[in-house]
Amino acid sequence: MFRVIGSFSALRVSSRVLTPSRAFSTTGASLVAAAKPKRKTDAAVKKTTKAKAPVKAKKVKAAPKPKPKPKPKKKTPTKKEQLDALLKAPKSRAPGAYAVFLGEFSKVKRQQGMTTVAEIARACSASWNQLGESEKHQYQTKADKLSAEYEETLRKWWNTTDHNLVALENRRRKRVDGDKARLLKDPFAPKRPMTSYVLFVKDFVTQNKGAAGTNDITEMSSLMKSAASKWKTLSSAEKAPYTKGAEVEKSRYKQDQDKYLKSHTVGGTRLH
Repeated sequence: MFRVIGSFSALRVSSRVLTPSRAFSTTGASLVAAAKPKRKTDAAVKKTTKAKAPVKAKKVKAAPKPKPKPKPKKKTPTKKEQLDALLKAPKSRAPGAYAVFLGEFSKVKRQQGMTTVAEIARACSASWNQLGESEKHQYQTKADKLSAEYEETLRKWWNTTDHNLVALENRRRKRVDGDKARLLKDPFAPKRPMTSYVLFVKDFVTQNKGAAGTNDITEMSSLMKSAASKWKTLSSAEKAPYTKGAEVEKSRYKQDQDKYLKSHTVGGTRLH
């Protein structure tokens, strides 16, 4: 009886050891351990890492050859340039006394380092105002000499140029500038007579220019406006001397015109 009981108790003990829960826990832990991947060592990582290919040096492109500069195209001259080349007319007019002084003064100032046009103009105007009448007269003498030389040059040019080209150039200037066009004129022809108003303005500017003491553009423009205003206020008696002077101018022009036509026409055809 005791043997049976002993064997039965042994069986119970063995059954406790081999319970299903213990068996499952044992097998589950082993499965989890088997599922985890093993970490690779640094040596293994280095072995598996592929060696980078060497970087190829970039090819340096050769500098492009400079293109040959294109030859400048010959510009077709305009009608004005063609006429100027054929006419070769001298300058429009000779400089006045102030212009002569300005040319000499600006040359000296540029040598001294003054390059701005406005500065030179202001300095020139101030210096001109400080000149005495005798000094200004010297520049007027130079201007008269240049004017005589210009008239002589103009007459020589007129005698040697084609007057058909002159007429063509004058038509072009009228078309471009209209009434303000400066036309080429016969230097042998007598000057047109001055009107009473022109005689008054000339007298007014001569009298007041000395008081203003200048000959620059600003002051001259102011003098011209003042002369126009003054002319409107003059009575008929005050205008009489200028009206008489205008009649003398007309008579002089008629006589000079008759002489000019006689000396510059042959058989009804003008020589100039």
